[in-house]
Amino acid sequence: MNIRCTCGNETIISPGGKPGYILRDEDWFDAAKNEIRCPKCKSTTLPLELVDASGPIKVQVVPGRTIPKKSFWG
Repeated sequence: MNIRCTCGNETIISPGGKPGYILRDEDWFDAAKNEIRCPKCKSTTLPLELVDASGPIKVQVVPGRTIPKKSFWG
């Protein structure tokens, strides 16, 4: 499944058992702050929530959390 940030940067998450998915690009995980963030624009406004970071980075998609879209004029 593709996840896209408001800046247009994308990452892929793959099914990883229950609960959640495995984040394929570990650049999206900020180990210092223990959070998921876009490596390009540093935004944390993503529809992902960290589940486990002890092995492969496991995340889950948060229903209802939307990414604000850039305006057509912006």
